Amino acid sequence: MPGKRHWDTSEDRVVRFLQKHFGLRTATLKMGIGDDAAVFHPPGADEFWAVTTDILLEDIDFRRGWLTPGQLGHKSLAANLSDLAAMGVQPRYYTVGLGIPGELKQNWIAAFYRGMSRLGDAHGAMLIGGDLSRSTRGLHISIAAFGETLHRRLLYRSGGSPGDLIFVTGTLGLSAAGLKLLELGKIRGESLPERLALKAHREPQPRCETGTWLAQSGLVCCMMDLSDGLSADLRRMCAASRTGAEIYTELLPSFPECAAWRCDPLTLALHGGEDFELLFAVPARALQAFRAAYPRRFPQVTQIGKLTRKTGVVCRSGPGKPPKPLPALGFDHFRHRESPRKPSNYSAHQSRYLNA
Repeated sequence: MPGKRHWDTSEDRVVRFLQKHFGLRTATLKMGIGDDAAVFHPPGADEFWAVTTDILLEDIDFRRGWLTPGQLGHKSLAANLSDLAAMGVQPRYYTVGLGIPGELKQNWIAAFYRGMSRLGDAHGAMLIGGDLSRSTRGLHISIAAFGETLHRRLLYRSGGSPGDLIFVTGTLGLSAAGLKLLELGKIRGESLPERLALKAHREPQPRCETGTWLAQSGLVCCMMDLSDGLSADLRRMCAASRTGAEIYTELLPSFPECAAWRCDPLTLALHGGEDFELLFAVPARALQAFRAAYPRRFPQVTQIGKLTRKTGVVCRSGPGKPPKPLPALGFDHFRHRESPRKPSNYSAHQSRYLNA
């Protein structure tokens, strides 16, 4: 029987298939398949609610030897809270399903939940249940998180228009730099940049408060989080908004210190995953108001490009340089099987846009 080959597809193709065949809408469902979270309006409730779920598999999404139990608990929940942040909703509850290998003892499991609980408490999210099972092939983690809007305001990936200005929060490529250190065998950072990169990879900080503010501001038209890398996730925002995009590589808030461990900062900024920063667009007419209103206590925001009428994502490597297509080299579960959250081998592609 044919079919012993790997499924020749991608995450986005699967999502499009599900949207086409199962993307039903009802009076209470505001957003179904295809965004960072599903949004629904429970009958009689004042606010809308959002729900998101993530699966993390050992040796696909993480290696147990690279994180403490508490760090793994933190990181597992952070992925879900980041999805809620991307919608601008406030985290409220979460459930956890665990498939536990026999060698894991109660102390390990307790430390895992404590790490998760500390992050949940910091953002107002409470553990309310889940499921436990035995696993014969590594640790399996499945989390569902629930969030609530404020004044029914929230943001989707759609809503962008040509001319809108693209922003990101924080630093791009920091988590991927931490992953590179772990692959080099550097479990503990020797320098401050190494420690920052390792912490960003092991204990990413979801931008919940920032996301809520952006949704409440009325100055942002679309938003999502950066989980699979800018080159992959920006395409998803453009597809939802039916636009293209042009970004300027010299403006990307990269992590130049990673060059000391043989990483290219620009490559990681474009394609590195698990930053869990926010990617959003602001109409040009609202730019001045946005810059004046954005709270200084929040992470830095950087304007990196604009949405365009012409479809596709291109980048310019400097003033006067022609635009070049930006390849989607972020993380894809169906394309990357060799190591946990390992960025693609970008070296063969760099000349297409870095040396344009």
